[in-house]
Amino acid sequence: MWLTSLLFGLFAAATLINCNPIIFSNAVSSAGDLAGRHLVTGLGSKDAQRHVHIRHDIHHLKKDFPDQWNLYLLGLRAFQDSEQTSPISYYEIAGIHGRPYKVWQDAQGLPDKMGGYCPHKNSLFLAWHRPYVALFEQEMYRIIQEIASRSPPQLRDRFTSAATSFRLPYWDWSLGDKMGSIPDYFLSPTIRVYGVDEQNVTISNPLYRYDFHPIMPGDFPGQWASWNNTLRWPTSKEPNAISQDELFAKDFGIQGRSWRDQVSKGFTIPATLNEFSKTYIEEAHGWVHFSIGGGRPESKYEGHMWPVDFSAFEPLFMLLHCNADRLLALWQVANPDSWFVPESVGPNSNFVISENQIVDGTTPLSPFWRDSKTFWTVDEVRDTTVLGYAYPETQSWKFASTELYRNAVTATISQLYSSSARDRLTAGSDGQRGDLAHLNANNTFTDWSINAFASRNTSSSIVQVQFSLVADVSSDPPKNVGIWNAMMPSAHSNDGNNDDNKLNSMNDIVLKGSIGLTADLLDCIASGRLESLEAVDVVPFLKTRLTWNVYGDHGDIPNHVLDGLTVQVTSAMVHIPDDPSQPLEYDNAVAVHTEITDTAIQSARE
Repeated sequence: MWLTSLLFGLFAAATLINCNPIIFSNAVSSAGDLAGRHLVTGLGSKDAQRHVHIRHDIHHLKKDFPDQWNLYLLGLRAFQDSEQTSPISYYEIAGIHGRPYKVWQDAQGLPDKMGGYCPHKNSLFLAWHRPYVALFEQEMYRIIQEIASRSPPQLRDRFTSAATSFRLPYWDWSLGDKMGSIPDYFLSPTIRVYGVDEQNVTISNPLYRYDFHPIMPGDFPGQWASWNNTLRWPTSKEPNAISQDELFAKDFGIQGRSWRDQVSKGFTIPATLNEFSKTYIEEAHGWVHFSIGGGRPESKYEGHMWPVDFSAFEPLFMLLHCNADRLLALWQVANPDSWFVPESVGPNSNFVISENQIVDGTTPLSPFWRDSKTFWTVDEVRDTTVLGYAYPETQSWKFASTELYRNAVTATISQLYSSSARDRLTAGSDGQRGDLAHLNANNTFTDWSINAFASRNTSSSIVQVQFSLVADVSSDPPKNVGIWNAMMPSAHSNDGNNDDNKLNSMNDIVLKGSIGLTADLLDCIASGRLESLEAVDVVPFLKTRLTWNVYGDHGDIPNHVLDGLTVQVTSAMVHIPDDPSQPLEYDNAVAVHTEITDTAIQSARE
């Protein structure tokens, strides 16, 4: 009867400061149960024209769909308070991603493996998260239907209508610095919802943190076993640590431009889905994980969102990944003839995928059961409508032809995810003349990037490489130009089967990352430190100023680990189309400037 208690508290109490823990009844029916396995069925509800319902941007959900927003908060609050031992609880579904390293719904792993199911640093990243988010959405939907059906009579019709069309919202973090500040409803411990006669009441904010009830003995190691709720930028490793959300907001403001440019490149540089997924979107999404969770070099302590093993317990996790799925959906429309290319995962294995396994469109996406015997595959999740949703930009039924649909999506991509360099060198997506438009010669410019390659032979589950430009005045701090984050489950270093000989045999297989450098070089031009983006100016500038530091789980990584790190600075010519709705056009010829990093690597080791 948890729901009755919940509704009584939310709809009848005049003043409610905190929700008491709400026990989620395991007796609640689920259409996804079959032969003892919980299925990912997707959502079957459709609108009057028989089209799937839409996943909305969370800002628009709050502004334009207040009843759905209200139900979303109530549903997420109830979901988080569900009994943790249920396989369809918030706790157990979050645990699929990493810790506590348990088999979920009889989806057995490989005999010699331990860890979570999530694939990182391999090309399955986006495809695997599609049914994962759908599973979370499916359970949220079920809870919200019950809340609506048991709401007071004067609200029941409204809430039932809103509940039927509910889909999980996304947070468009990929707008980066164009998005503005972090919304206050991510940062407040409490939040207002409305009840009877739309009277506002206050509840514990389910978007702010997840409260473990309790920490399950043996599920987490170290400080994670003593923290009773998820933390962002924690003040210490002690049980009484608290979040420092101001550091989340600060880092988001600093790094936002970098991941916006990373997403922009993913949409404009010709690439396979594999490269779009692991080189561009996974890379950018990793920076957001870090901004939310926190860690080195800014802080000694990592919050739940940063390590892969704990990140899915953070309430913003699904909002972040819902948007990553949306970016995949947009890429699919813009590249209709491209899909998953068979590829080895190299050393980037997990609980169900072995080292050097070839993955392709038929690879099972465990542990997401499609029926009682088979998992969803990469190919089977290609169409989002199969899982019962679309995004505002992917409503193909609104267009008279496939060509018009594709053109509209391409224009949206160019408008939303225009690179910061394009905005500064042209009129920009907002129509305002860029501050460096005088550098634009014949609608072309030289784009600069840092590429990093690292051996996976390291004891760290997290490798960070922070790139900086040394200031002209020695007393001034260096300018941070980006961080390459390589997120891996910690089990890869704790698995006793990964002996030294096995790891050494993989030294030629590397993790790859890319950091855009052009935006920071334009900053240097604007401040008078650099003349132009031409190689004749940039190469000597970077030779004396580019440096980097490498960090792992426990601080600085010893110099011998740097032997497995290679850094390249590359440049390519880019053409800016006159039509702002068209993407940038990158030249296939890429120059590698080894003379820059041959010098810089010495300072990185000092």
